[in-house]
Amino acid sequence: MGTGANRLSFREPRRRRRIPLFLSFLILSGLGLGLGFASYLEPTQTASAPIQSADDTLGTPIERTRIEIATAPAPLATAATAPAGIPEPRKDSLTGTERSDASPKPAQAPGIDIARLHALDTPGLWPPATSSDALPAPRPAEPGTDAHAPPDDGLAWEEHVVASGDSLSGIFSQMGIYSQLRPVLAIGGDAAELQRLHPGERLRAGTRDGRLETLIYEPRGGDHFVEITREGVGDDFVATRHTHEVESQRRIVHAQIEQSLFLDGSRAGLSDAALMQIADVFGWDIDFAWDIRQGDRLIVVYERLYRDGEYLRDGPVLAAEFQNRGRTLRALRYAPEGKDPDYYTPDGESMRQAFIRTPVDVGRISSQFGPRRHPILGYTRQHQGVDYAAPTGTPIRAAGNGRIVHRGNRGGYGKTVIIDHGNNRRTLYAHMNGFRSGQSVGSRVQQGQIIGYVGMTGMATGPHLHYEFHVHGKPVNPVTVDLPRADPLPKQHLEAFRKETAPLLAQIDTLRETQVAEIPLGAGSH
Repeated sequence: MGTGANRLSFREPRRRRRIPLFLSFLILSGLGLGLGFASYLEPTQTASAPIQSADDTLGTPIERTRIEIATAPAPLATAATAPAGIPEPRKDSLTGTERSDASPKPAQAPGIDIARLHALDTPGLWPPATSSDALPAPRPAEPGTDAHAPPDDGLAWEEHVVASGDSLSGIFSQMGIYSQLRPVLAIGGDAAELQRLHPGERLRAGTRDGRLETLIYEPRGGDHFVEITREGVGDDFVATRHTHEVESQRRIVHAQIEQSLFLDGSRAGLSDAALMQIADVFGWDIDFAWDIRQGDRLIVVYERLYRDGEYLRDGPVLAAEFQNRGRTLRALRYAPEGKDPDYYTPDGESMRQAFIRTPVDVGRISSQFGPRRHPILGYTRQHQGVDYAAPTGTPIRAAGNGRIVHRGNRGGYGKTVIIDHGNNRRTLYAHMNGFRSGQSVGSRVQQGQIIGYVGMTGMATGPHLHYEFHVHGKPVNPVTVDLPRADPLPKQHLEAFRKETAPLLAQIDTLRETQVAEIPLGAGSH
């Protein structure tokens, strides 16, 4: 075993004597009492000794805690703010007397005075604002200046702005008129618009003693409103449609395509509604997903609608020119006498085709035209149409203008609609889940109008639309068939058409020449 520092000792260490804890406590308490008694016996100040005043500027001021914010751009907002460099009268938080600094301080980043922070709303703390920079007190709104203000007719009015997810029954409950929901909807006619609410629309209810007297519905668009009131001996509700006076102004816009129609059109100031119209007009000739090229140019003449000087929405596109891949396409809006407006070329040819390629907006081709093995029957036979797989309930649209010649069950086709378009052309829509209400055999339908909804009736393994296109009684491939243009403008309307649209073409020509002159060759517009 080693010795010295390496030796381990197992002897019990010597215990030290310790003063008991309570004895230490008694000693410290005695010392404290002694000091306190000594200070009590100390003589007080005499009358000749000066007493420090709270407002003595020569003495040391009372310390106040401040938090300095170096990046604050302006003083803390108060009823009135003293200009920088001028001392402000302050009340001492302890004595309540006013004091001021001896000399003005230079303007600096203001701090937040904690003693002042809790008294910002105390009346009389700050003097009234007298500088010219002070904001004037808000004036009360004059009656009749608010377009949405309810009339002063003794009724208690409540307004609700439709939000996303709102329902008519929920709105009536919030306004306290739920018991009147059924009588209001029973009116029909113009009151039926209440069943198609959209975000941003307004409903105002005027009640007397909790009883609904008047309901005003303002649909989006702002060109009209529906008023529902009580009339007659039985106090039955009556709906009346009122039209607002809407002003229209023409606007012409030029856009150069650098990325896409919607991105560059939006930068040029075109709304989504106007861009959708442009896509519909030129969509027969331009595939906006594949045909757009950098440097393409667009000129649009369209209307903007105003009510009482307030912008409501964009109106129809009146004329447009699209320069795409070296070709120039022009479209002019014109309504022949007794017919709906449509778009034509400057020569009077229709801008649209007589048929749309796909009768469903959302879907994929699940089975092509031609021979195939039937998924249910199990043998190969000619597939006379194209199948578009889509969710149940997807709207099905008429491929072109025509007349319904069949509407009902048709064997393995299930629920089926057949439309005769004239000129020996017919289209067939099968396996429907249901038909559009209000239509029957003999009804006239327009291109794009909903005629039914996707389903899987008949011999079908899943929800889809079976679509056939027949020419002279024989089925052809709907995807590759050469679709004709819609009917051109009748010859008797050509003179009036050219006279009405000539100013629009002149505006487009003028703007195009101006833009070309301003933009050097090879440069883009910004």
